[in-house]
Amino acid sequence: MAKFRARARTLDMLGKQQIAGIPTALHELFKNAYDAYADHVSVDYFRRQDILLVRDDGVGMSREDFESRWLTLGTESKLRLDNSERPPVRKGHALRPTMGEKGIGRLAIATTGKVVLVVTKPELPNGNGPITLCLIHWGLFEIPGIDLDQISIPLRTVSSLADANQKLVEDMRDELVAAAEALASSVSVLPYTSAISNDFHGWTIPLEKLQALSYGPTLRDEGVGTHFIVHPVGDDLSADIDTRSDRTNSTLQATTLEKMLLGFSNTLTNKDSTPLVANFRDHLEDGRIIDRIAEQEFFTPEEFELADHKVSGSFDQYGNFSGRVSIYGGEYKDVTIPLFNSGKKRDCGPFQLSFAYLQGTKRHSKVPADLWEPLKAKLDKLGGLYIYRNGIRVLPFGNSDFDFLEIERRRTLSASYYFFSYRRMFGAIDITADHNTNLKEKAGREGFQSNRAYRQFREQLMMFFEELAARFFRDDGAYSDEFITERSALQKEFALSQKREKQAGTKRKRLTAELEQFFSKVDNSEHDLKFSEEVKNAQKRVSNLIEGENLSQAADQILTIEKELLFKLQEHLSDFRVSRPSGVGLTKSLARQWEQYQRSFEEQVLPKFETAKHQAEETIGKLAKDAKVHLDARMRLAASLSAAEEFSEKSITQKRKETEAELNETSVYVKLQLKNAKEALQRTKDEVDVSLSNFSFDTASDDDLDAFHSGIEHKLLDARRTFEVNLASISSQLKRIREIEGASDMNSDAAVAALETELEVLKEDYTQTLDLAQLGMAVSIVQHEFEGNVRGVRRSLQSMKRWADKNEALKGIYNDIRDGFDHLDNYLSLFTPLDRRLRRRKTKITGTQISEFIEDLFGERFRRHNIRFATTNHGAEQYVESFASVILPVFVNLVDNAVHWLERKDGDRCIELDAKGENFILRDNGPGISLMDRELIFEFGYSKKFGGQGMGLYIAKTSLNKDLLDISLSSENRVGAEFEIGPMETQVDRD
Repeated sequence: MAKFRARARTLDMLGKQQIAGIPTALHELFKNAYDAYADHVSVDYFRRQDILLVRDDGVGMSREDFESRWLTLGTESKLRLDNSERPPVRKGHALRPTMGEKGIGRLAIATTGKVVLVVTKPELPNGNGPITLCLIHWGLFEIPGIDLDQISIPLRTVSSLADANQKLVEDMRDELVAAAEALASSVSVLPYTSAISNDFHGWTIPLEKLQALSYGPTLRDEGVGTHFIVHPVGDDLSADIDTRSDRTNSTLQATTLEKMLLGFSNTLTNKDSTPLVANFRDHLEDGRIIDRIAEQEFFTPEEFELADHKVSGSFDQYGNFSGRVSIYGGEYKDVTIPLFNSGKKRDCGPFQLSFAYLQGTKRHSKVPADLWEPLKAKLDKLGGLYIYRNGIRVLPFGNSDFDFLEIERRRTLSASYYFFSYRRMFGAIDITADHNTNLKEKAGREGFQSNRAYRQFREQLMMFFEELAARFFRDDGAYSDEFITERSALQKEFALSQKREKQAGTKRKRLTAELEQFFSKVDNSEHDLKFSEEVKNAQKRVSNLIEGENLSQAADQILTIEKELLFKLQEHLSDFRVSRPSGVGLTKSLARQWEQYQRSFEEQVLPKFETAKHQAEETIGKLAKDAKVHLDARMRLAASLSAAEEFSEKSITQKRKETEAELNETSVYVKLQLKNAKEALQRTKDEVDVSLSNFSFDTASDDDLDAFHSGIEHKLLDARRTFEVNLASISSQLKRIREIEGASDMNSDAAVAALETELEVLKEDYTQTLDLAQLGMAVSIVQHEFEGNVRGVRRSLQSMKRWADKNEALKGIYNDIRDGFDHLDNYLSLFTPLDRRLRRRKTKITGTQISEFIEDLFGERFRRHNIRFATTNHGAEQYVESFASVILPVFVNLVDNAVHWLERKDGDRCIELDAKGENFILRDNGPGISLMDRELIFEFGYSKKFGGQGMGLYIAKTSLNKDLLDISLSSENRVGAEFEIGPMETQVDRD
């Protein structure tokens, strides 16, 4: 048994209340690992077992060190006040200044849970020492009236890890319980000791399993270090991991754990010299493992270089800054910013600063849009200036809710004057124990003590950011030309992009409306009706003409009628033509609609036109022949060509007029721009002349002359630059048109449209990827929540069955509950992750099974909406070998869609399950699927339902394809919708 030794009598007095929570406690434990010269510290939180494992690969502790140091609580700055011997520097490591003070780190473990098992193995000069184990229940220190020297705790030393087994831990547990019960000398103490005994009922730690983990620090073989095993874990840890701050402006805030532990070591600016690598692995109940503080979760050097502006440099001991600045990713420029000229050394000492800054809006940023969004999201969550002492983070600096420089407050006074936003910057302030000794941390890790050094430190940084904004980011700044020029260019580019998007969006909407109108006309066979009607009218006119008595002029009049007919047929054909807007890219769905339009026009409209024209020529010729009216073949051909020429001339004339109008407008615009540029240059020259005449050369000093000369020169240069830029832009656009149009195989509009179409497709794919990722996360959460509840229901049903088997009255109730649960369980299987599906066997799924599943699921809806569901003999006998979780959701989605559209139909409503060849057929007699939608219904996000998500058929087709199955829309012309589900068509089948 071992005794705690301390200068205080209660745990509260020793500083337990100085630990704000478990994340803060872990931060202190990480610092202790740093003090122990560890290279890695690893935390594993096993939620199902309610165990927290903290491991480091530091120098560890011998039994003597453990008793004399770790068990001595409340030691106060031992190295400086008690003249204790400094721990030796570990071989292969540089000297590390001590981070821990006042025993806070030792008490931090008490915050994580009631019971902790400490396992430590030391690195000694002559080899590794034996393993020391200690079991502590922190409730012992909360017993009133008990002095610390009365508390005994079990302590063991073993020579190898094999001896640190389950039995040894259980013996220590029994010893600790016995020691606690021995303290129950009075009635007032009994409740405390009884609670401790109760905590150990059924208490066990799988020590061998935890020590056998294949990753992280280990005590196996030559491994050394200190491990803490906490069980049970404090209730707050799960909330610290899972609960985020309230959403503000739709931004996701960091969790308490992320605030405290992310960026523990300075990987942002000193990645190659990181003193300690930290991990926190969260073992979820569903088996997933998430590293909550992985390196990529924090800011990376790549993101630092990606940002718009970067500043790196150092403050000397007098408080002045020298370093480098990069504006909008340009070359780094050396800069010196003198802040103080007193020549006195400042108490805070010299330190380094490196930070990057992201413009708050896309239109002002050079970061690509697809990278700007995630970087902004990370800044909303973690943005700020982090302070590191010797590479280890000082809390709470860096937290977005701890703006110690009041950057946000000052920005609200004037954003243009102070410029910087705390949430848009990320970076590190590097201090050291040697150079910044006067910056002292508070005992509770709440920042630095507010002494003179800290006040100077804070004042210095606040002045620096104000001066930096004045020089580089204000309109009148000495070095702000680069920022203003780039920002103006970006604003213009953004404005042009927005204008372009608005114009293109308008044209796309018009094209969509025209395509919808086209498909609606074709679905209603309007093209056939119009062509037929014109032919009939022409035939009627010819018949009426022939019935008259005067046939001498009939031939010419018949040719005129035929010519007019051909002209009207061309006009009707033109009515069905849809012009693709020039120079506009199409979205993926719109491109599919355009392709479908082209096929439909070629395969349905154009043949009807040719048929009508041929029919007219035949019938009119026959009528004339029967009436013995001679129609000269050459004259008929000439009339036909004349009609085509007149129609073409009419169309060309219209296009020519439109082009000439555009040319005139462009000419007027270019001339106006030239005129404005010339006038602006002349105004500047006039202003310069006036300035020259008003300037007093006699009384001006040399400095005044230099300033006047510089001002005039800048005015002229700026005017000339503006003039040249405007003319160059106009000239370049005109030249580009000529060069591109000169190519035989392309034009400028075609080039722009091709590039824009590619961009729109990429944007849609990117959005779909994000949507699918969010969908996957949502499904995972639902599946995780369902699984736990379903397991409980399953166990309860198994228990209930034994009663139901013996109680006839209960049997019926049990069967109803069981059927309902099985139905719910079938739905749960739809959320089963793919990897679990792959471990299950395929089964033969018959049409009868599918039919029964549909009847069970939709029976009530069928009856409510008077829908008849039928299964043919072929459909019942058909089968497919696959997973139920793949096949059944497909039919659920199809039937759900069918019911939705049948609800809006009058008369008979029917859904039928049938089969053809190897395929299942599901058909309904609803309104069917329009020609325009046939190619789009399987696209992600495409839906005609009000409020529909457009994911059902896309997911159905994707999941079937993964199992070498497919779903398609029947190509037969019929009423309603008909889908085929069966084996995927192979290349051989197609050939």
